Amino acid sequence: MPPKQHPRPLAPAVPLTPTQASSTSSLPSSSTSRPRRNITTACRACRKRRSKCDDSTPCSQCIAKQTECVRDQAEDGRKKVAWKRKVEELEADQQFFPRLMEAIRNGDTTQVDKLIALIRDSASHEEIVDFIEVNFPQPESTAEDEEGRSRASTGQQSPSSHQIRLRKSSRNHFHPLVSVTAKPWTTVTDDDDLVSHLISLWFTWRHWCYPFVDRETFIPAMEAGNAQGAICTPYLVNMILADACFDYDYAEESTNYSPQKPLRDLFYAEGKRLADRAKKTGSIPAIQFLAIQSMYLDTMGVEKLSLSVMHDAVYRLQRLDKPGRLEKLQSQLTEDEALAAGQGFVHAAWATFMAVTRATFSLRSIPVMEPPRRELPAPCQGDSKQFWLPYPRKSPPILSHAQCHMYYHGRLFEIFYNINKTVFFTAGKPTSSVSRDLLEDQHRELALWHDDLIDCVQLVGINAPHTYSLHAQYHWAVIVLAELNFTMPIEDEDDSTLALLIPVIHMQHMTAALEIAELVYRQCRAWGVEHIPFSFLQPIDAALAAVMSDLEPIEHKAAFMKLAISLHSLSRRSVSAESLLRMLQLKLRQRQLMTSKDIKEMFRETNELWEARVFAAKLEGVVASRTDTFNPEPPKPTTAITQDEPYEMLIEKWNHFSLGATSSTSSSN
Repeated sequence: MPPKQHPRPLAPAVPLTPTQASSTSSLPSSSTSRPRRNITTACRACRKRRSKCDDSTPCSQCIAKQTECVRDQAEDGRKKVAWKRKVEELEADQQFFPRLMEAIRNGDTTQVDKLIALIRDSASHEEIVDFIEVNFPQPESTAEDEEGRSRASTGQQSPSSHQIRLRKSSRNHFHPLVSVTAKPWTTVTDDDDLVSHLISLWFTWRHWCYPFVDRETFIPAMEAGNAQGAICTPYLVNMILADACFDYDYAEESTNYSPQKPLRDLFYAEGKRLADRAKKTGSIPAIQFLAIQSMYLDTMGVEKLSLSVMHDAVYRLQRLDKPGRLEKLQSQLTEDEALAAGQGFVHAAWATFMAVTRATFSLRSIPVMEPPRRELPAPCQGDSKQFWLPYPRKSPPILSHAQCHMYYHGRLFEIFYNINKTVFFTAGKPTSSVSRDLLEDQHRELALWHDDLIDCVQLVGINAPHTYSLHAQYHWAVIVLAELNFTMPIEDEDDSTLALLIPVIHMQHMTAALEIAELVYRQCRAWGVEHIPFSFLQPIDAALAAVMSDLEPIEHKAAFMKLAISLHSLSRRSVSAESLLRMLQLKLRQRQLMTSKDIKEMFRETNELWEARVFAAKLEGVVASRTDTFNPEPPKPTTAITQDEPYEMLIEKWNHFSLGATSSTSSSN
């Protein structure tokens, strides 16, 4: 009898590929298979293809066609979801009203007056919410509430935090000047390379013009990793990281890490949340945080809120600078920490003074902060061998001393302060108190400052961006003094004196404008258009106004091109610069300096960027108490827009058009 044969064991089932799965979809399904759910919102790719979408994410169609599967919950038209969104919006408004009442009822009188002034200035709802979050912190919550809020915040960021990483090609190309860890400083990302890259960018391109923190003490404190230290705190680090994103080399990456917010806004929101929780309003890191936050908001074009935050920083600085207060704070620290805190306070005080004075000088208003009582660090007199490295560029180091730059920067803004104090006046101050002799005295102070510069801050060969910026501030002051001379009454002055004086002032005015154009041109040729310091913005605007008063000479037209290209480049990173560029567009149209067709072509990129930003989430809405999920996709520009477009290409764009042409009716639009 033959042996009984047993059936051969079946091999395990092989998972079907997406193509095979779709081919078998026509077969009848068993009664035990999961029934297909009806969906009301297809993914964007399926809607575009007009194909059937299932309830999986990613859906089978996107897997088969290898496309990105994105579902926007805000586009879900179901009544239940729509009502839920409406309820969330009403809850957010309902939570805001008690906060507003509590702020007015229990807040400090000075802060309440600022809040009411902000409301009367027709500030937006988001600006008022942001002001209350910063200046009227809520009482300490219980440990359970704090843990729940922290868990909710982490849950909000966790889906994208592991994706926020420096691209692989950058890891091999970049060697950050500063090597630090992401933890314990931020929960936005866990990528040490990205944090090191951003910190290196900030200390290379942003810190020199406004050194709110002392690099020599801040970096070691950050490397030590003590989140409870007196020098470096998580909220300060996050605000620095947010500010550094303006110089982040890959703009397309910095806006794709979250479906709700770009990378800089994630760091900004994290910094604000941690600062509100810290409640250390009088500490040095808290003051530095506010100063950097103000510069960040100014770059984003939120001028009113920026000034309000800076005034808050000034108020806290003045309180801490009262006799014995800083010493009391230092007595609670170790010897090394006390020394570092003293250095940090000097940097914060002088950098804040420079930032505030620059703002009031631009507005031509009276000063709001006196020069700090504590002396600036003395210049090195050529003894230092410190260099500036243009990270991440592969370029030779430039001889530049941070101590010398800060010293002469501070001395220059002391002259700015004197001009603010003696020349600019309120409505109640008589104009007769300002004389030509007074203006000449201020001009003489500027000339003495310029003649006193030591070698490391002189313009010799290729210089660092902050050196170009320093000289641009000097020429900006010359332009302002000249314009004040032009506007003075001349009825009682001697005609022969005016005949000699006015041509000299005109020459000083135009020479300073041409010098600013040359400085920003040298900056662009040496370091590219993507890293022009934002401190160039007001000098460029003043120089453009001066040059446009007389565009006949060839050198004036060349200067206009240099200045316009620089403003064009700054507008890609700064909303404030974009506003000035649009004002330039309007002036060219009103004065008929170019044909309407040429203006339209020249400013096409600017218009497309502006239209795209209208549909993007505004910074004022970035508050810790609410996260909007609706993010309509902005219209894509028809032309390629890259932040690192070569300077030669921008020259070619602008040189294609001619100045001095009158607008014809045939070309008008």
